[in-house]
Amino acid sequence: MATVRFEIREDIAVITLASPPLNILTVAMMDEIGAALDRASADSSTKAVVIRAEGRAFSAGADVEEHRPEKVSAMVASFGRLFRRLDSCELPIVMAVAGPALGGGFELAMMADVLLATPEATFGQPEVRLGFFAPVGVVRLPALVGPAKAMEITCTGRTYSAAEMQDCGLVTRVVPADQLDEAVESYCKDLRRASPLILRVNVRVLRQSRGRAFAEALGDAERVFLNELMQTEDVREGLSSFFERRRAVWKNR
Repeated sequence: MATVRFEIREDIAVITLASPPLNILTVAMMDEIGAALDRASADSSTKAVVIRAEGRAFSAGADVEEHRPEKVSAMVASFGRLFRRLDSCELPIVMAVAGPALGGGFELAMMADVLLATPEATFGQPEVRLGFFAPVGVVRLPALVGPAKAMEITCTGRTYSAAEMQDCGLVTRVVPADQLDEAVESYCKDLRRASPLILRVNVRVLRQSRGRAFAEALGDAERVFLNELMQTEDVREGLSSFFERRRAVWKNR
């Protein structure tokens, strides 16, 4: 991979955007991020994905050069593949944002399940000022920040601070820059206590329940609970560890 680094740290997959200083989301980089997600998902022992970045920006957005009419179809196809992979990923996604996350970079950040940001991080969808709209932004933001705020963000092109995005519910926590790695590790430490198999079932049901009628989604969740979850060895191990007052030893099956 030329623009992305991938590594497994114990049971956590770490994807680093490594095209500083701005980590522009070219077709090549988006395809590499997607390939890294596939590698993380293919390993049944992986418990989470961390996405971070080198350089002064998390990502300043998609490559404007690739928006030209003769290139835009390939760019949109790559963009769509990446974000569908993120949406269907059955692993918790933790993102660490330490600089600007703008345009496509903001859209990438909003796919996080846990979004940690430094006070210096900024977020925005400036595409409208160039004559474009943000496909993921207009689809995903209303559920994250509410319809009115989503309209403001995507129509004005304004830039927002990490604190403002935390107030909107998009940023999970704002942490000093020198504590960002520690905060990421703290979340990963909590995730490591769970069975990788059960984590994936939990994440899958969460994702499939978004935007659905409560009664319908609850019915499906109950069926997964009884017919899938309760058939695993790990649920029996979890119960045994509770009654025996010990830490669970997961079998991942």
